[in-house]
Amino acid sequence: MGTAPGNGRKEVFLDSKPYGGSGRFRAFLLDGGKNPAHGVILLHGRLSNPDDGPVVGRLRRSLNEAGYTTLSLANPVPEPDEFPHYVADVQGKNALFPEAYARIRAGMATLAGRGVVDVVLLGFSMGARMHAAFLAEGNAGSLPIRGFVALSNGTNGAGPLNSATSLPKIVVPVLDVYGAGDPLSAETAAARKAAYQAGQGKSFTQVKVGNKAPHAFDGSERDMEASVLDWMKQTAPCAA
Repeated sequence: MGTAPGNGRKEVFLDSKPYGGSGRFRAFLLDGGKNPAHGVILLHGRLSNPDDGPVVGRLRRSLNEAGYTTLSLANPVPEPDEFPHYVADVQGKNALFPEAYARIRAGMATLAGRGVVDVVLLGFSMGARMHAAFLAEGNAGSLPIRGFVALSNGTNGAGPLNSATSLPKIVVPVLDVYGAGDPLSAETAAARKAAYQAGQGKSFTQVKVGNKAPHAFDGSERDMEASVLDWMKQTAPCAA
C-alpha cells in the first residue's frame, strides 16, 4: 500500500489481485480517533469518486469524526460509465461485481492490518448494489461485518444490479435510506423491505429523507447524515 503525500486527503492505493481482482486501485483512508478499532468501508455511486463524491464524501468524514476508521474505495466501472454498460456486463462477462468483491476484501485486509476488528459496509446508489451483492454472495473477508448501510439503493437491472434479489440473502442488520423525491428508490422502498424480510435477516430499518430529497439527497444532506449516524450509534457503536 502506498500513500500519496501532501494532499491532506489520506489517498492510498490498494491491490485487489491477491483477492481475485485485477490489481491496484485507489481509496481514501481516515484513521479513527479514540476508538479506531471499528471501521466503515464505503462504495460511491455511479459517475462519482471515493473522495468527495455525493454522499460518501460527506459520510466518510463525518463517520470518522464520530470515531470510526473509514476507508472509501474506488468502484470498478465499465467504459464508458453508463448504466446500460453495467447491464451488459452482468448479462455477459460480469467482471465488475467480482472485482468489487475483491476490492472490498482488500479493504478489509487493509483495515485489519491497522487494528480494526470489525466493519460496517456502506454504499450509495451503485455502491449499495455492489455491497448488497457482496453480502448476498456469501463473500467473506478478514473482518466480521456488523451491518450494511444502503443509501438510494436500486432494484432496476439484471442480476446483482437488482438489490431485491440480494436482500433476501443478507442476514446482517440493514439501514435503508432514500430520498422522498427519488422515484428510483422511493417507489421500490416497500419491495426492498419485503425482500429483506423474506430472508433470515432480523433487523431492517428504513428511513425516508425529506419531502423532495432527490437521489443524492441535495438539500437534505444533514437529515441523511443524521439518520446514518443515529443508526450507527445504535447498531454498530464505536465504543462496542
